Amino acid sequence: MKIDLKLVAVSILVLSAIIIASVFLLPLSKGPGDYVVKPAGDIGISPEMTDAASVSYLDLPLWIKIAAIADGLLIVLGAIGLAPVIINRMQNVLANRNRQIIFNYVVSNPGCTPSEITSSRNMKNGTVKYHIQMLEQEGKIILQKMGKFTRIYRNSMGMDESEKVITSHLRNDTSRSMLQAILDEPGITNQKLSEKFGLDKSTVHWYIQKFIADNIVEAEQDGKFKKYFINTGSKEVLRKFIPLNYQCPGMMKE
Repeated sequence: MKIDLKLVAVSILVLSAIIIASVFLLPLSKGPGDYVVKPAGDIGISPEMTDAASVSYLDLPLWIKIAAIADGLLIVLGAIGLAPVIINRMQNVLANRNRQIIFNYVVSNPGCTPSEITSSRNMKNGTVKYHIQMLEQEGKIILQKMGKFTRIYRNSMGMDESEKVITSHLRNDTSRSMLQAILDEPGITNQKLSEKFGLDKSTVHWYIQKFIADNIVEAEQDGKFKKYFINTGSKEVLRKFIPLNYQCPGMMKE
């Protein structure tokens, strides 16, 4: 059962107001059988007068009974409304097996997508979506929209924007292999990349333009050929993440 905490809070405030009002207003009304308390004045108090007598709940004034009932309701409402919140916070967000599997996959596969998790871990779309939402709410992961894909990263990884862009390219088999080739052979040409991967020159050109647009690769004209190099700032990022992504199954294919 889903508890509306706002409704619980309002109920608590209303009942609190009733209790406070009853303390001040109910004793002022006098009807048959009621009594009025007056100052005792200067009278002597004997030892016999100090003995307390037992009073049952039914003999208490009406306002005290109302206050006691309202106080009990406050306790019950507070328990119903706050207990789930406290319990949920106390539970480890990673205690769920599927959630732990998804989180571990994100840690090992920075920049992965929900659909990749679904296929590689043989889970239903709804299950993956739910656990991703839970992990995001608890600050374990962050989601970032890149092109037509939503990329997932561990929140504590501290990736800057350039690292996120590069790892998003590494999620694609062809992009990753092509970047590895340019890193291993600085100055490689479109022709050689085409022959190396069995791709049309136009396809290689399309990938290269994406790398250049994201400031990962730069081109230098050498006569009638263009030679491609990894930008200085991207080299260390590629060396850091390419080995990691080589070990990951189910790469995205764009």
